[in-house]
Amino acid sequence: MNKIYDIIVIGRGLIGSAAAKYLSQSQSVALIGPDETTALEEGIVFSSHYDQSRIQRIIGKDETWTLLNQQSANEYDAIENATGIHFHSGVGCLYVNPYGSDAYLDNVSTQAEKFNQKYQPFSDGELIHSSFPDFNFPATSTGMFEPSPSGHINPRLLIKAQLKMFEKNGGKIFNDTVKSVNRENGILKIETLDGKTYHSNKVLLSPGAFINFFNLLKKKLLLRLKSETAIWAKVSADTALDLSKMPALLYNINEPNIQEIYLVRPVEYPDGNFYLKMGANFPGDINFDNLRDIQDWFKNENEGENLKVAQDALMHLIPRLSIETCYEKKCIVAYTPHGKPYIGEADDKIFVAAGGNGYSAMSSDALGKIASELLLKNNFPKEYFFENFSLVFAD
Repeated sequence: MNKIYDIIVIGRGLIGSAAAKYLSQSQSVALIGPDETTALEEGIVFSSHYDQSRIQRIIGKDETWTLLNQQSANEYDAIENATGIHFHSGVGCLYVNPYGSDAYLDNVSTQAEKFNQKYQPFSDGELIHSSFPDFNFPATSTGMFEPSPSGHINPRLLIKAQLKMFEKNGGKIFNDTVKSVNRENGILKIETLDGKTYHSNKVLLSPGAFINFFNLLKKKLLLRLKSETAIWAKVSADTALDLSKMPALLYNINEPNIQEIYLVRPVEYPDGNFYLKMGANFPGDINFDNLRDIQDWFKNENEGENLKVAQDALMHLIPRLSIETCYEKKCIVAYTPHGKPYIGEADDKIFVAAGGNGYSAMSSDALGKIASELLLKNNFPKEYFFENFSLVFAD
């Protein structure tokens, strides 16, 4: 039999890499997951963290998300200092509702006071425009701005930093895709698509939207898997520099052809070009229920059906923006019934940390730490409650 690890983490995404880092401080840990594919047609699993920018805010939709965001952001300086990898940009985050106030804005002051979080409220669109003249909002708008550490993160580099700390702790990384988790003489047996076998005393499943596929769980989790489309708007280096202080934006628009816009200023991508990222929900978004449909959707050529709608919305938001070209970027979001991530024991010694509801990038470090404490101490940190993250299984 191969070496028996104390714990094997399955999934090299944001939550899995964070959990592996914390677990490896005291345990022998292996982390299994595939590298980012360089050719879509060869991909088996896909993820939203294959990107250069994700929004970071602190005040979330409720107190649990706010605490997760705050604790994660509080670790960024330490992670950057320990690794020399800069992944966090504290340019602030602006939230705007073009129609007036909403439930989120109504709760901001209460949460800000409880968590000692600074923010600036805006009662109309003119006040927002005076502070952020690049944006164009209706006069009926209300909103609020959070300063640093809100802003955005580079998810690729955050994972790289987490993995650097993980390996420094003695953790082992294997570039492979797990196809099954079974029991063999009281030990967990993990088999991969490359034909490799690994063994461990415990397993943490953190493969994002793909947790119900392959043979990882006996009972499937109740998840809604939704397509997500963003656009990358290519701009010049001069434009990127001109917009370098632009905050991240959450724009709670609700129009027939586009809803809930999010936007991050232009940043440099691996190809050396600068892209502004904007995503949203669209009427044609797909809810998936099988692996083949997800793979086909990611691999098929972009049809561009959302591209023009998104580009028009972007130009309306930032009228002076000069775009060279636009591309679609496909992602997938896993929603849980209670709106919080799943963190819990799904079967004897098989644990789960998945179901980010679209918010896990900005809170991944805290989610990984919670999962690690559950595996190590069979408990959550005292400020969290089991019921907030309870597993819900499909019928």
